[in-house]
Amino acid sequence: MEVSSVLVSGIVIIVGSALFLCAAFTPISFRVFPEKSATRKLEVIRASPIAWSVTQVLFGLGALVTAIGIGLLAYALRRQPAAWLIWVSVAVLVSAAVLWLWHLYRRTLDPVAFAEGRWPRWPLLAYFMLTEIGLAILGYALLSSDLLSWIGWMLIGSMVLLFALTLIYRDMPPLMFYLVTLIAGIAFV
Repeated sequence: MEVSSVLVSGIVIIVGSALFLCAAFTPISFRVFPEKSATRKLEVIRASPIAWSVTQVLFGLGALVTAIGIGLLAYALRRQPAAWLIWVSVAVLVSAAVLWLWHLYRRTLDPVAFAEGRWPRWPLLAYFMLTEIGLAILGYALLSSDLLSWIGWMLIGSMVLLFALTLIYRDMPPLMFYLVTLIAGIAFV
């Protein structure tokens, strides 16, 4: 029995999205990220350093595995006219993931600086915007593929909205990206 390459890419995208969302919905994430007080954030992180570290690993794996899944999709659709655009999307998403991994590494090693917000915002904002651009490019490429066009429109519409919100608020909960990729992954399966 032959398994479709699109099916495999969808499964990998689902796994990556699920890893990221698992990290986002851990108890420590619920206690740290909405907290305004740097002191309280640090108390929560210091009370559960292993949970904090594991959560950062899951965040990183989620972003990487999702990008790999989109790379597999690019390979599966390599004969489609807009396949090169999917590869551009993969390159943008991998660039974003590098910034994200750097951010995760720093906040794991120096939770004090993370809690106090002493880092420059540009790497995180660049991660948000590159991810939004990469997923919008994927959506555009999918419009000319043999796959369901609603997936492309969903990616384009949601990423344009999230990009605008990122510009307005200079922040974005990245779990929003992985909710959208989870839906796309499920559609590919």
